[in-house]
Amino acid sequence: MDHTPEAVSRLIADLQDEDEFVRTQAAFALGVLGEPAVQPLVQLLDAPSSDLRMRAAWALGVIGAAAVPKLLELAESDTHQLRVEAIRVLGVVGEARALNQLLIALTDPNEQVASRAARALGKISDPRAYHPLITALHHPSPDVRYEACRALGDLHIADAANLLNELAESDSSSTSWGATVADAARWAAAEARSEVQTTRDSEFARVSKLLQEHRRHLK
Repeated sequence: MDHTPEAVSRLIADLQDEDEFVRTQAAFALGVLGEPAVQPLVQLLDAPSSDLRMRAAWALGVIGAAAVPKLLELAESDTHQLRVEAIRVLGVVGEARALNQLLIALTDPNEQVASRAARALGKISDPRAYHPLITALHHPSPDVRYEACRALGDLHIADAANLLNELAESDSSSTSWGATVADAARWAAAEARSEVQTTRDSEFARVSKLLQEHRRHLK
C-alpha cells in the first residue's frame, strides 16, 4: 500500500466523498495504513460533520496503539468536543496506558467528556478504575451516573453489587437519550453478582477435583 503523504491526502479526500462505498473503503484503507494516517485523521476529529468525525475515529480505532500518543494529547484539548472524540477512540483502542488520562477525564467539568470517559473505562476494564467509578455514581449528571454503572458492570467486581442495588432503588432519573440510571444500575449489579457466582462455581469445581484426587489416592 502507498504510504506517501499524497496517498494519505487522497484517502482523506475520499473519506468525504458522496459515495458511501468510497467513504467506507477510504476509512478501512486509512486504518490499515497505520501511523502515517494518524495526524491527518486526528485533525478530522474537529470536523463540523459528526459523520466525518465518526469515520475518522473508526479509522483511528483500527490503527490502534500507534494512535494513542496523539489521542492522549488531544484528550487534554481546550475544546470539549475534541476531548470527547479522543476519549471515545481511546476506549475503542483499549490501551491500559490511557487509564490515567481517562481517570482525569472522568472528573472533567463537561458532562459529555465525563460520561464518555466512564464508558471508555468500562471498555478497558482495568480494576484500578473501580473506586473512581464508584465516586462517579454520585455525579450530578444522570448521563455520567448511567455510564459509571455500565462501566462497573463491565469490571465485574462483586463489591459493587450492593451499592448498585441501592442506586437502582434511589435514582429515578433518565439520561439525555431516555435510558434510566436505575436500569443501568440493576444490570451492573446483576453482572457483579454473576461474577460472584462464577467465582463460587470455580472454587467448588476446584475443591471437588481435589477431593476426587484424594479419594483416588486412598484406594
